Amino acid sequence: MRFEVADAAAFRGEGKYGQVVTNPPYGERLMEKAEAEELYRKFGVACRTLPPDWRVLVLSSHTEFERSFGRRADKKRKLYNGMIKCDLFMYGK
Repeated sequence: MRFEVADAAAFRGEGKYGQVVTNPPYGERLMEKAEAEELYRKFGVACRTLPPDWRVLVLSSHTEFERSFGRRADKKRKLYNGMIKCDLFMYGK
């Protein structure tokens, strides 16, 4: 297991298998909604370069996350991050 802080638009997966778990800014406190949507878009582009056996899990309260990311989640779970209603978007096997 390796933990890393990386630019969401520039990260690259190494190896045949892997998993990315992230809790990006929601566009509520840390950045504006439009900035968060652009971050999600860039992250989605970067994720499309990952090998097919990688998984990506994203925790977000943004109601239009999938649209910004550029792909519907394979699975989605509703949960709370503190008092904030969120979805866990799961991509991959």
